[in-house]
Amino acid sequence: MKHLLIFFTGTLFLMSCRHSDKKIVERNRNKDTAVKRIATVKHTNDTLAIPDDTVPKVIIPDSAIQAGEDNVDSTSKIKIVEETSYNAQDSVGPKDAKLDWKGIFYNKGNYYIKPTKIHFTKEHSEFDDDDKPEQKTGWRLTCAVKDSCFSLISGVDNLVTGNLKIVKLKPFYYAGQKQEFKYEGITYTLYSTGAKRNGVIYNLKFFLMANVKGHIFNQLIKSIGNNIESSNKGGESNYQMYLAFIGDIDGDKIPDFIVKEFGYPFESTGLYLSKPAGNNAIVKLVGYLYTSD
Repeated sequence: MKHLLIFFTGTLFLMSCRHSDKKIVERNRNKDTAVKRIATVKHTNDTLAIPDDTVPKVIIPDSAIQAGEDNVDSTSKIKIVEETSYNAQDSVGPKDAKLDWKGIFYNKGNYYIKPTKIHFTKEHSEFDDDDKPEQKTGWRLTCAVKDSCFSLISGVDNLVTGNLKIVKLKPFYYAGQKQEFKYEGITYTLYSTGAKRNGVIYNLKFFLMANVKGHIFNQLIKSIGNNIESSNKGGESNYQMYLAFIGDIDGDKIPDFIVKEFGYPFESTGLYLSKPAGNNAIVKLVGYLYTSD
């Protein structure tokens, strides 16, 4: 390991490899007393699934509020869609054209939000018979704005309009990664933890930490579960998740997120807003789109 595993206050002994719970800790070299738990691994002989077996340098204050992962409220009317094709099995169709929509658009690197109408056109889908081109059970969604459309959102009353300040990060796919960014003067830390055995990722989790809304939050954004077949250094995988968009779209100067997931045979998009989270978390999952491949 590049960083030493140490005793907590000098009294805890390194547990036997046969023990089911192994705590991974890191020392803050400037403060001998600052020892923080990074992750718990529950598989014998597993190690953190991180490049070169290094622990992300993430110090979690004792005062941090541990915000949990959200599920979308089944009664929520918030929807997020994209300008693309949909199958009859998907939850997107012509009835959605009647809703009020705002789109996140971009042109030459500039992002903005603008109201728009959407339109559905029938088309041949991958579920149709290839020998019957006249069979058209799929739909193609388009919108009135001609610039490139990133996402379309309905049901959010306080969505801003006009130019957006966004954050661009390097790809953030695997366990053991950490990136920091500043937004409106506040530093946000994104990091991931997990374990691996024989090239398979276990217990993959993505966190967001920041001192905002009068508190320090360490929020679990998304947990993936076990048996994720993924190379730790960017190889092929049957599952990927990444942060597709970071920027304030609900007008409170706190960044909101759009998270995308890919895994055969599905794709999904999650909309995380800061205002609906109140003082309980940094952001809240308010809209979710699941489509089949």
